[in-house]
Amino acid sequence: MINSSHPAISVIIPTYNQAHFLREAIQSVICQTFTDWEAIVVNNYSEDNTIEVVESFKDQRIKLINFRNHGIIGASRNEGVRQAKADKIAFLDSDDTWNSLKLERVLSFFQGQPGVELVCHDEWALVDNRIKNVIEYGPYKNYHGLLFQKNCLSTSAVAMRRDKFLALGGFSEEVRFAGVEDYDLWLRLAKAGGAIAYLHEALGTCRLHEQSFSAKTQQHCDKSLDLLNYHFENWREKTFLIRYLMRKRRADTWRGGAKSYLNRRNHRQASRFLRLALKEDPLALKTWVLIAMNLLRIRI
Repeated sequence: MINSSHPAISVIIPTYNQAHFLREAIQSVICQTFTDWEAIVVNNYSEDNTIEVVESFKDQRIKLINFRNHGIIGASRNEGVRQAKADKIAFLDSDDTWNSLKLERVLSFFQGQPGVELVCHDEWALVDNRIKNVIEYGPYKNYHGLLFQKNCLSTSAVAMRRDKFLALGGFSEEVRFAGVEDYDLWLRLAKAGGAIAYLHEALGTCRLHEQSFSAKTQQHCDKSLDLLNYHFENWREKTFLIRYLMRKRRADTWRGGAKSYLNRRNHRQASRFLRLALKEDPLALKTWVLIAMNLLRIRI
C-alpha cells in the first residue's frame, strides 16, 4: 500500500544536465517491486530538458525541486533529505540505475537488522554502456578501517536512517571536500559509532565515465588527501604506527590514481603519481610492481 504522506523510503536524486541518463535512473525507481516510496529529484537548474523528463513520468510519487547548489552536490542531497517524508533515505545519482529488487531487499534487510543505521549493497560497473564486472563493497565498518584502509561504499548503493543522517549534519558542503563528501559522511558515521552493514548482492549499476578523466583524477586525489589529512589531524594519539598507517593510506591514494592513468596509457602521469606514492611509502611492493608495469607499458 502506498502512503503519500509518509512513504517507507525517500529516494534522493541530484542532477545537473544529465537528462539523457536521468530518464533511466527514474525509470529504475518506477520499476521497483516495492512501491511505497517517494523520489525527490533535486535539479541544479539544468540547461537541458531535465524538467521535461521528470514531468513526463506523471507519477505523484516523484517530486521536482529546483535548487542551486553552487557546484556542491552534497548541498543538493542535503536539500532533498530536508524535504523527505520517510524515516529511511536512499541516494541515486542521476547517471546510475537500480535493479527492480533494490528497495525490497534493502528495506527487508533493515527490518531484519534493527540496529543497522546504514546499508550498502554491491553494484555492476557500466563502462561504454557495457557491464564490466561486479563491484563488491566493504568489508570495513569501523572508523579505523574506513580511514586507514579505503572508502568501501558507493553513494548510489547506500540507504540509511534519516534521523541519523540529520544528527550527523548530512553531507559536508565545504568546497575542499566537494567530490569526497560521501566518504567524509561514512567516516563521521563510523566515528560516532553508527552501525554499517553490507548486503552482498548487486542491486544497482554504477556508470563509469571517461569524460575529462585526467582533470578528474587529479582533483579526486587532491580532495581525497585533503579529507584524509583532516581526519588524521583529529586523531588523538599519533603513535609511530598511526603515522605509518597515514603514510600508507596517502600512498594508496596516489597509487589508485596511477592505476587509472596506466590503464589509459598515460604513462607520464602514471609515473608522476607513482613517485608521489613512493615518497610516502618507499617499502610498498605494490608501488614497485606498478612502476615496473609502467616502464614495460603493461596495462592492468
